Amino acid sequence: GWSVLVRRIPEYLMSNIGIMFLLFIPILFGIHELYHWSHHDAVEADYILQGKAPYLNTSFFIVRGIIFFLIWIILSKIFLGKSELQDYDSNKGHTAFLQRISPVSLILYGLTLTFAFIDWIMSLTPHWYSTIFGVYIFSGAIVGFLALNSIIYILLYKKGILKDVITIEHFHDLGKLLYGFNIFWSYIAFSQYFLIWYSNIPEETVWFADHFAGNWNTVAIVLSVGHFGIPFLLFMSRHAKRYLWVHFGMAIWLLMMHILDLYWIIMPTVSPKGIHVSVTDISTFLFIGGVYFYFFIRQLSKGYLIPINDPRLQESEKFENH
Repeated sequence: GWSVLVRRIPEYLMSNIGIMFLLFIPILFGIHELYHWSHHDAVEADYILQGKAPYLNTSFFIVRGIIFFLIWIILSKIFLGKSELQDYDSNKGHTAFLQRISPVSLILYGLTLTFAFIDWIMSLTPHWYSTIFGVYIFSGAIVGFLALNSIIYILLYKKGILKDVITIEHFHDLGKLLYGFNIFWSYIAFSQYFLIWYSNIPEETVWFADHFAGNWNTVAIVLSVGHFGIPFLLFMSRHAKRYLWVHFGMAIWLLMMHILDLYWIIMPTVSPKGIHVSVTDISTFLFIGGVYFYFFIRQLSKGYLIPINDPRLQESEKFENH
């Protein structure tokens, strides 16, 4: 019940998944540039790729991508649609319906996200595999979302838009979620590295060998300190989560670290000798981010910023940490 007042922004953030599908289409046209396994001659000359060919092939890759986005779009439409509909008809049955389908939806989302990033990221190094990779990406995605969510709500609060609605108690719990999932990400990241290092199997260590080459090793050190060490120390206390400027600063910091983590995961495949930031990298990042937030702000301006007729609204308004 505490989270009702801070639920609408996440619903709007997810509503843009259809826009992201359109921006995903250029990847489909660039499969042969990105993925070694998509070349027939490479598969014919590689015994391991032949074994993975029933799964790693261009047609199935495209079909899976469409299915992933279709599921995410449907889930987003259902949850935002029912939530907004309740704003106008006050039907408590919408909340009951969403509660019933939430467990299944969460499992479905977790599975599709896992397989999506196995397809889009892990297969960049097709010989490599890690059974913990899906959880690693999933936990990082949650950290990135929670950081962005805190940033948006604090900005709205500071502008006076939600000042009389959301309280420090809500920000305290948002901070606890952000801190907790960042520790979880750190645990998963270390577990993946430690287990692969300990077993010392060439098919597994090849990925880390590439990601520690050149100055990519410096990025790995920055992530270990910046994504774990600094937040662990500076954002641990109750006061840090409740003091909004500290909370805001740590949310921005963790969002930056999450972006750097994704960059470190993906880019050594493209630039194995070390970091090489180009104008294309920056312009693509700004373009996709600009398009996403343009449609997000448009969506934000059309509806209510809180679910005004949710049956647990009063519970959320009176929420206090003890």
